[in-house]
Amino acid sequence: MRTICDVCESAVAVLFCAADEAALCRPCDEKVHMCNKLASRHVRVGLADPNKLIRCDICESSPAFFYCDIDGTSLCLSCDMAVHVGGKRTHGRYLLLRQRVEV
Repeated sequence: MRTICDVCESAVAVLFCAADEAALCRPCDEKVHMCNKLASRHVRVGLADPNKLIRCDICESSPAFFYCDIDGTSLCLSCDMAVHVGGKRTHGRYLLLRQRVEV
């Protein structure tokens, strides 16, 4: 899944600006963040290659779809259902959006 630039809405985004909450392609990043001194100070991180899927920490073969905040693990659907039974159902789990960042 590729992220599209929030500014031009046509190019593939390569950076994410937390201050603007925006994913940007390189030309739009330069246009937006070089316009003034304050914007140029925004911290931006590179978006990683979306083809490199995060794998399940349990089975290590299936793509991960969930992240468990309590266990600190990424899980595929099968492993999530097997691990989070009984009292572990209350663990805070988040859907992975398959967008990694490079810091």
